[in-house]
Amino acid sequence: MIQRIQSLYLLGGALAILAMIFFPFSRVLTDGAIGYLYLHECRGDVLVAGVYNPLLLLFIGTITAVSFLIAIFLFKNRVRQMRFNAFVFVLNCMLIGAMFFVPERLADAVHGNAYYKEIGIIMPLISMVLLVFANKAIRKDEMKVRAADRLR
Repeated sequence: MIQRIQSLYLLGGALAILAMIFFPFSRVLTDGAIGYLYLHECRGDVLVAGVYNPLLLLFIGTITAVSFLIAIFLFKNRVRQMRFNAFVFVLNCMLIGAMFFVPERLADAVHGNAYYKEIGIIMPLISMVLLVFANKAIRKDEMKVRAADRLR
């Protein structure tokens, strides 16, 4: 049900994860070259692109985005929806952890000078905030339904 506010929050969270395809989340500096890391590929330095394997991040990101969309359609059972959102929260934490872990290991592997965070690192945080807002709205809905059942 898209007309509920929590469904809009969950849809926004899925879109934030999917937007990571278009924004780099890290930049790795090697000797005179720069490699930009995206969720699904590396653009720039050939050495970094040869070492970077995006399958872990792509897998976790895809599962997280699909989980956000599945959570929208669990609207008939709000308790199950809140529990599923806890699972999505854990997936989101894993994605954020991988986004910090992968560039560090990649910079070590190519003997890079440094790595920096880019704008794409914010997208899972935005989706996490939207997930918390969705859980608050779901809880609020559940309290309204319980109060209405008590009055009958």
